[in-house]
Amino acid sequence: MGSVQEMRGDPAAKVNFPLYAVEMLTDRHFVVAGGGGAAKTGVSNGFATYQLTFNGEHCVATQVGKHDTGSRAVMNCTSYEDTQSKCKKLYFVAGLDDHSQLYYINKKFEVARSYSYSDQNENEKSPDNAVRKRKPSEKENDGDPNKSDSLRKGLLSQRRLRMIAHPLDSIKTDMSPAEESFQKVVRISSNGKFMATGGCDGFIRLWQFPTLKPLRDIKAHEKEVDDMDFSPDCQKIVSVSKDGCAFVWNSKDGNKLCQLEWSPPENAKYLFKRCRFSVSDGGGQRPRLFTITNPMKSKLPSFLQLWDTSSFLLIKSVAYNSSPISALATSPCGKFVAIGSMFGGCVDIYTAFNLKLVKHVENAHSNFITGLAFVPCNTEVGQNITGLSDGAVISISVDNQVRIHRIPQRRCSLPLWVALLFIVVVVCLAFALCSYLGL
Repeated sequence: MGSVQEMRGDPAAKVNFPLYAVEMLTDRHFVVAGGGGAAKTGVSNGFATYQLTFNGEHCVATQVGKHDTGSRAVMNCTSYEDTQSKCKKLYFVAGLDDHSQLYYINKKFEVARSYSYSDQNENEKSPDNAVRKRKPSEKENDGDPNKSDSLRKGLLSQRRLRMIAHPLDSIKTDMSPAEESFQKVVRISSNGKFMATGGCDGFIRLWQFPTLKPLRDIKAHEKEVDDMDFSPDCQKIVSVSKDGCAFVWNSKDGNKLCQLEWSPPENAKYLFKRCRFSVSDGGGQRPRLFTITNPMKSKLPSFLQLWDTSSFLLIKSVAYNSSPISALATSPCGKFVAIGSMFGGCVDIYTAFNLKLVKHVENAHSNFITGLAFVPCNTEVGQNITGLSDGAVISISVDNQVRIHRIPQRRCSLPLWVALLFIVVVVCLAFALCSYLGL
C-alpha cells in the first residue's frame, strides 16, 4: 500500500487561483488557466506555464511563466506547437468570456544571479517572479582568464527558462445576447490550419489559424455547445450540447454526417458532456472516438463510451457509478483515456482499445475535476519526465492544485500456452543433449 501522497498522485504545483483548463504546450511544458472572474474578491485571472521534471521520486512542475488576463477568467483554452517552423512557434488561445484571445508564447533564457533571502522576496513581488540579471564586474574577474571562464560557465549553468505570452488577435466567437454570450470551448486542428469555437448560441464557428480569418458558421445545436473536437485527419468535427445531441460534421463544408445514438438504461434521459477523438495506437486500427454521458437522474450511472469512427456506432461503454463525470482526455499515443469525477475528485485511467481500468486515483483533489491532459507518452522526453512510466495524466481542480498521475510500466507477461510450450521445448532439448552425451 502506497502513501497518501502516492495514492493521490504527485503534488506537482499549486496556483493562486481556481483552475478550469489545462493544455500541454510541448513534450515537457504545460499551461493551466482559470481565475476568480470579474468579482472583486482579490483572486487573480490568467494562466501559468510550467516545466515538468522528475526528481527521482515524483514529477515536479516549475513555473516558467505567468500572464494576467485582467478581470476575465480563462474558462477554456487550446494550444498548438508549430514544429514545422525553424523556431517551433508556440501558440495559445484563451477563452475570455465570449472572445478567443490568441497569444504567441516566446521562450526566453535569463541568467540568474545569486541573491539573498530578502532579494528573493523582492523578486517574488515582481511580475512573473522575474529575476534580475547582472554582469560580472572587473573586480570579480581580477584579470584572471581562468576565473573569467569559470564564472562564465557558472552563469550558463544557472540559465532559467521563461515563457512569455504576447497577445495577438482577439475575436468574438459567440453572438448570443450580451448577458448570455459566452464561449464554451475552443479547439485547434492537429495540422494547425483551423480553429473551431463553440458557445451559448449553439453555433460551431470555424476560423483559419493562426490568422483567425472566419471560414464558416455551422448552426449545430439548439442549446449551448458543451464540447467538440477535430478528428486526427482534420476532416471531421464532433460536437456535444445541452440539447442532448452529439453530431459529427464535415469540417470542409459544414454538413452534418451523422448523429451519435445509443440506448440508455431504463430509457432514462442522458446528456453528452465531453467528446474526444484519439489516434490509433498502431496495428492498422482506425482512430477512436470517446464520449462521456451523465444521467439527468442522480441514481443512475454515468458512462465512458467508445465509438467506431467508420460507422460511428457504439463499440463499448463502461458504467461509472461513483459520480457524474466532469472531464475527459485521450493520450497522444492512443493507448489511454482518462476521466475525472464531479464528486470526490477522482481520476480513472483506462486502456483505449478495450476500456480496461488500469488506475483509479481516489480523492486526487478536494473538489471536482475541471481538466485533464496527458503528458506525451510516445517520446523519450515524455518518459524521462514521468519516471519511465507508461503514461501520465495532469489533473486540475478549483482547489488550485495541479497533480500528476503516473501509469506504472506494465511487465511483459507471456501467455500460459507460450510458457508451457517453452517448458516442453526446454525439456526436449535437455533429453536430446543427454542422449548425445550418452548420459
